[in-house]
Amino acid sequence: MTNAVSGVRIEASKIVGGAMSELERIPEFYSDGIEVGLTMPWTVALTYLLRDTTKERKPRPQVIIRMSPEQAKVAAMLLKRLLKNYENESGCAINLPQELYEQLGLPTEDW
Repeated sequence: MTNAVSGVRIEASKIVGGAMSELERIPEFYSDGIEVGLTMPWTVALTYLLRDTTKERKPRPQVIIRMSPEQAKVAAMLLKRLLKNYENESGCAINLPQELYEQLGLPTEDW
């Protein structure tokens, strides 16, 4: 299967004798928050969170992904390209509130 926006090809293993395919064994998570950390000089940690709808508890970590700074840089570049292509091909801009840019200390020109 090929994703039209990214051009990434995903190979799915066939189910044999009722066994789960390789992709079916990989856990999937939904996240509505993220924490990004860097432990110098070796590891970037992305902690994906799920916020409590009652807002009474802290967001719950769903998964932590650790990688080298080099891998994180490549991932950031690929994700930016993927989202830019999505915006161009769909004609839908991914708009963020100005307050979010200010809260995170990100210039709007970075996008």
